[in-house]
Amino acid sequence: MRAFTIGVWAVVSVFLQLFVNSTIVKSLGMMLGEIQYEFSSATWVLGTIFALVECVSDLLAPIAGPLGRRLGTRSVVMVGGVMVTAGLIIASQASSIVQIALSMNILLAIGYCVVNVLTRAALGQHFDNKMFALASGIAYTGNSLSLVTQPPLMQLFIDTYGWRGAMLLLSSICFHLVVCGALLVPLPTGSGAISTTTYTPLEQSTDQTNDQMDEDKRGTRSCLKSFCQSLGESFGISLIKDYNFWIITFIFVVNRVNKGAWLIYFVPHAVSRGIANNVAATMVTAAGLGYLATSLLVSLAVFKELVSSTSAMLVSIVVVSASFLIEPWMTSGWMMSANACVYMAGMGTVFGLGDVMVKEFIGFERMANAFGWMGFISGLFRFFSGFVPGWIYDHSGSYDAAFVGLALFSW
Repeated sequence: MRAFTIGVWAVVSVFLQLFVNSTIVKSLGMMLGEIQYEFSSATWVLGTIFALVECVSDLLAPIAGPLGRRLGTRSVVMVGGVMVTAGLIIASQASSIVQIALSMNILLAIGYCVVNVLTRAALGQHFDNKMFALASGIAYTGNSLSLVTQPPLMQLFIDTYGWRGAMLLLSSICFHLVVCGALLVPLPTGSGAISTTTYTPLEQSTDQTNDQMDEDKRGTRSCLKSFCQSLGESFGISLIKDYNFWIITFIFVVNRVNKGAWLIYFVPHAVSRGIANNVAATMVTAAGLGYLATSLLVSLAVFKELVSSTSAMLVSIVVVSASFLIEPWMTSGWMMSANACVYMAGMGTVFGLGDVMVKEFIGFERMANAFGWMGFISGLFRFFSGFVPGWIYDHSGSYDAAFVGLALFSW
């Protein structure tokens, strides 16, 4: 019973960190216009800076697994929460675009990469494959609830206090990431269990010859080989030989790029079509409801074994691509809102099932390393989620071509 309770707290931890992550990304997109006006910056410059936050976080993700094993998941996540908060506080006082870029892409990005990887990996340790599908679906409602509740609140902050005050208030929300770490209680071990840190020393002969000792000391090549093997095991290098890992990673990368672009540019896209900021924020809220509903329904269907995770993933990818493709023809506010709901419904399923597939096909023992390398590979491409749509808009005055391009990328 205690183990199940600890698992519930792990679900709450992942829920909180996903809630905060979605809040950060969506809030930065909403602040884009205000920051651009104050610093007279091009759209693609700010869009690239905001996209680089997640890009850098992804590139550093492989270090999260080894750090968690060495220093403890709980403490590393709590320190990461402090770093995210500090990065936003410093950015809120910035006097130039460069200062914003540095504070966000160093403190915020590094802090969040360890929080995201370690909390999700910890969740996989508490449930079997069947229960994990349901637990992951519940946890991923944090994304949707953030989209439902935070855009109107953040728009109120921006209208009342400006982007600097809004970012300072955002930092206070992000401080809850420290709580995410505190909720990750280690699993209890039986009184007779052997700790993973204990070992049985090898018996050595007391009459070992000096020649053998000298040979060991001179074995630089052997030591280097042993070190590389140990390093490879720590970082999970063997994953590159796993076919399933590359399939899941490809799906993950494509949808991370698309989601990043949507979160940054959907509100500016709606505003460019004559929709007011507060109405655009409400449209994001409506989309969050679609995310919430499908995250729960699909995870429940997988839990009840009504559908396999791979079949549900395939349908979701088609839905996401189709919503991008028809976006240029969504000319009214209600049509854009409906299409946003469809998009987020598909995206909610993609990310919720992505974690389930990692556990099913790769195993919970390698989840932290898998998430780390998936993040690293996606980080190589996340730059384009901010740069390409912003560049297209600056040169064409429309986001339509950018959204069609994202649809083709999804296919």
